[in-house]
Amino acid sequence: MPTPARSIAISATPLAGVNAAEWERLLTANTTASAFSNRAVHAAWWSAHSDTAEDVSLAARDAASNELLGYLPLMKRPDGVIYSGATFHIDYATVLLAPTSPGTEDDVAAALAAALINSNTPLNLLRLRNEDAAHARMISAITRAANANNRTATFGIEEPAPFIDLVGISTFDEHLERLDKKERHEIRRKLRRAEAAGVQISVSTDLVTDLPEFIRLHRARWGESGLFTATDKGASEERFMREIFSSAPAGMITLLLARNEEFGTFAAGLFLRDANALRYWNAGGDIAARALSPGVLLFAHGLTMAISEALPRLDFLRGNEAYKYECGAVDAQVMQLQVPA
Repeated sequence: MPTPARSIAISATPLAGVNAAEWERLLTANTTASAFSNRAVHAAWWSAHSDTAEDVSLAARDAASNELLGYLPLMKRPDGVIYSGATFHIDYATVLLAPTSPGTEDDVAAALAAALINSNTPLNLLRLRNEDAAHARMISAITRAANANNRTATFGIEEPAPFIDLVGISTFDEHLERLDKKERHEIRRKLRRAEAAGVQISVSTDLVTDLPEFIRLHRARWGESGLFTATDKGASEERFMREIFSSAPAGMITLLLARNEEFGTFAAGLFLRDANALRYWNAGGDIAARALSPGVLLFAHGLTMAISEALPRLDFLRGNEAYKYECGAVDAQVMQLQVPA
């Protein structure tokens, strides 16, 4: 006898309306989600940026049991457009959906998509990944719902997110052997120079204590084009980092610090970790120490760390900077789905 179709209730639900246990249950069920889908990231983001957007997220619950079946973080910006929630300075969006069985209707994604399309609000859903199964389900559901309502859904590339495939790689040198001879030689030369200069790279054991040093180094490298500017926006970014450094689950964040006797601490690299990748999120360094090639040093240490943990990828995240490809990365694509009003 067929199982009766369940009734799904969709409601506008800001982050506070989903408790940590509900969130974690759905997140754990999606083995392809990134570290950016951790609830701590969203809580920190809204703590810092609530004045820039309205939380218009949608929750899908079983109408009979009230069990959370899906959560779609969304935000409405001052331009009136609905965007993927908490994605300003965040590389990948979050979609939380209960698992569905092969061959069965994806009723949760369909219900969320119908509610979103029926709002008749322009959509610009950013930071989507084909590799995230929940993203793929939501993209399909929204596209179908838009077509059914005579609205045009445009799905395309937002920007590349280069990564290094580490499947089958057991040592740093094994990865280097995949590079062109020139690139391989340059990386090894820079590592030898740093070793001769007495450079030591360590993992922060107290993220909150070391946050000011990371901010200092980020400012030294990026100045007014970076995150932590002497503006209200810069203050919000500091607050975001302080919140996430304080509340992230153990092991999710790794901060690498490079030091030597001449410069003291001269570079820092910020990584996020999940089951699918070590993700190189941000960095900074003193301009005076540029000759020590801090970017190469942090990359090499991060890659070695990812290999030692048997992670399948080192993810450089969004952006097509040349150094990523010189280190052996290839492109994955970050996608966006747009639906005009």
